[in-house]
Amino acid sequence: MRWSRLRSDQIAWCLLSSLAASANSKTWLITLSGTAGSATALRAGTDLALAAGAFGQKVTLVFSGEGLELLKPEPRHSEALHRLLGSLPYYEIDRVYALSPDDGAPSFRDDLTVLPMTQLEWSAAAEGSDIAVNY
Repeated sequence: MRWSRLRSDQIAWCLLSSLAASANSKTWLITLSGTAGSATALRAGTDLALAAGAFGQKVTLVFSGEGLELLKPEPRHSEALHRLLGSLPYYEIDRVYALSPDDGAPSFRDDLTVLPMTQLEWSAAAEGSDIAVNY
């Protein structure tokens, strides 16, 4: 292997090449479950998902527990966070998942693709992820 010194204009190309992006790509599982009054934690998890997506990471975003409130068409709390979640597709997060108990088919917001996820599927996603975070 032959090494050579890169000029500054070549470094920018090297960092932006497709090889560099794939070498740094990770799969993230971010679960927003929250508890009553945990708007700060839900916001932190959302910010992490947006940041990871902005840097080309593969993000699987799952809502469960109190976090499911954010997937309702009209949330009772956290309206600003509810609106922020509408920007997920701009960060390469095209679909989100709802990990919910089997209590029928809940109504979800229509500006996001929301898919159901079972506990078994969530466990498999956690095993297959490089980074798994729960808020």
